[in-house]
Amino acid sequence: MSANSSPQLPAATASDIRGIVGPLEDEVIARIVEVGATSAEVLDAYTRYRSDQLQEKKLEYELHGKAARVFDILQAEESDDEPG
Repeated sequence: MSANSSPQLPAATASDIRGIVGPLEDEVIARIVEVGATSAEVLDAYTRYRSDQLQEKKLEYELHGKAARVFDILQAEESDDEPG
């Protein structure tokens, strides 16, 4: 193992994701699982998603990588649920 390597954290399971974001349709959970995000990345995405939804203060960081992809899935699911 090189000095620049860090241990790889395991990807979040469907159960982990449901524990963080609550009940979602199986298809949405499967799409998030496919991203391979860690529980921490899912939590970051969900925190940002809920913060934007509740129009709380603007967070001072941008999501990147897998967390950004999870956020996009959560946003797309919200768009699908809106009438019209």
